[in-house]
Amino acid sequence: MTPHPWRRLRALVDWTLCSHAPADDERMGVTRHAEKEISLRADLTWAERRCTVLHECLHAEHGPVLVAHLDRHEQAVRRDAARLLLPDVRAMGEALAWALSPEEAADELGVDLGVLEDRVRWLHPAERHYLRRRLTDEAADD
Repeated sequence: MTPHPWRRLRALVDWTLCSHAPADDERMGVTRHAEKEISLRADLTWAERRCTVLHECLHAEHGPVLVAHLDRHEQAVRRDAARLLLPDVRAMGEALAWALSPEEAADELGVDLGVLEDRVRWLHPAERHYLRRRLTDEAADD
């Protein structure tokens, strides 16, 4: 099932979406809990907007985090966003096997490169085994 980040945003009833210029803030997205506002950088591609809005929705849903836990929380949000956006390891395997670059695979999967890299970073051991076999079998066929 394909996730719909925009529906998830719409479910955050009291929250608003705005944009910011890259010169004002280089981050792709920002969640402002006090204002109940999610801001996306204005120059993002379609895939970057899709991925970033889901990432920021997860921040909004989790609520404010203590400064001491920011790094751990950010890692958890990145992991969860990647799993939600790329739930099918077989689709990832096909895209990675046939694409000429990781960027092309990410584009084929409808995500940005960072999300694809995060998903690969946090693969379950069984998923890692499947991908290794899938990509090794493809390399042997060349």
